[in-house]
Amino acid sequence: MLDHLLCRDYEVSIANHPFLFDETLICSRLLLEHGEWETVARTVLENSMFRTRSAATAQTYLRAIRFRLEQVPTDLLRLMNNYDESTARLALFYIMLQKNRLLREFMEETVRDLWLEDNNALPRESAEAFFEDKRAQSAVLKEWSDSTWRKFWQNTLKAPQEAGLLQGQDPLILTPSDIEPFLRDWLLARRDGVYLELMLDPEAFAFH
Repeated sequence: MLDHLLCRDYEVSIANHPFLFDETLICSRLLLEHGEWETVARTVLENSMFRTRSAATAQTYLRAIRFRLEQVPTDLLRLMNNYDESTARLALFYIMLQKNRLLREFMEETVRDLWLEDNNALPRESAEAFFEDKRAQSAVLKEWSDSTWRKFWQNTLKAPQEAGLLQGQDPLILTPSDIEPFLRDWLLARRDGVYLELMLDPEAFAFH
């Protein structure tokens, strides 16, 4: 298990940032080419590689992506760049599960449990109630402003939608993922097979 990737706290620094799939893919490719963040950041900014309205926004995105990709193994970065878009999105989703405690809890305590009950429809009201219950239970989350908290849980909810695991708006429809064998084997080899269930991999539920 890649414990050095796992963030066990509710991290406010990721609250203001969406999935950023295209931008993360650009950075992962540059990181493979250059091996250091300073060069990645300079290349992105000098060539306006992000579709943002300002350099300040691009720098904000770079900080968020660096937080996500720091210490991510090279073979996972390669996987994100060498396979189809669906696999790359799932690889990024795995990374975000590591970095976002609230996302892990949402997928495990709400989405996964619903799937185990053979129910594939999650009312949006139930999803929002889950997030509000989490805030009520956490002294840390209670300290955040209402606007920061709203942006945090909304971006957290969008992550499985961007990864293709939730579709629609109300209800949210749970959609099993077609895990590329290399990604599945990579996770199992690192004893991270539990994340396959959080990614709604049908094979992971075969013995339930």
